[in-house]
Amino acid sequence: MSYINQYTLIQTMVARIPPDSKTLLADVKRTAVLRALERSKDGVPQPVTFTNKPMEEEHMANMRRRHKKRLWAIYECVRERPQEVIPELLALRQKYPDVPAISNYLGIAYMYSGQETLYYETLLDTVKRFPTYLFGKTSLGEYYLNHQQHQKVKEVFEGKFELRQHYPTTEMFHVSEVRSFFSVVGSYFVRTNNLARALYHYCMLVDVEPEHPATKRLGDEIILKEIEKLSRKMLRNTGKRRRR
Repeated sequence: MSYINQYTLIQTMVARIPPDSKTLLADVKRTAVLRALERSKDGVPQPVTFTNKPMEEEHMANMRRRHKKRLWAIYECVRERPQEVIPELLALRQKYPDVPAISNYLGIAYMYSGQETLYYETLLDTVKRFPTYLFGKTSLGEYYLNHQQHQKVKEVFEGKFELRQHYPTTEMFHVSEVRSFFSVVGSYFVRTNNLARALYHYCMLVDVEPEHPATKRLGDEIILKEIEKLSRKMLRNTGKRRRR
């Protein structure tokens, strides 16, 4: 079933212009997507509630106030000055080995400083030491997506593609948790050609933060995948006509 206007997609292809995924996906009927999911084996994902209000990770409560404040400051600059903050993050991790956010930020610092091996090793270590830490799983899942290894995402999430399956007793999630999980899982469903579930996650991201780069990125991925599939279909049809 096609949820996206095929004629508009063809126009975009013919014009050879960068597709505007937000516009192309604006007309997707959510009711049709939900009906398709209702008929599927896994059904419609359980709804989640989220908030923009600060939610402190439980282990961070044990950090001294000045160290906690410094960790937030590091997060703000880790992308611009990754090499500079790595020694400080290593020291903080040694002092607070039970705070998963420190390992997460260290992985980000390794990534932005171009230390690919240490980045990957830190991702694996974070998931191993903190198996219930959501950002550890989503970061590793994103790594596999970026390295064309989407099949490993299923293993990272243990085949559980609903947020509530990981945290059945959690009533309220932070917006960053929802955005991170839905963007990675949505991309996984794009790669596995499950358009209905990819669109479901895109629509949820639109509800969470419509202008966030993660929302645009998933929308772009969906549209590019559909253009690729449509191109292959048109080539096959052209080949059939030539053989007649």
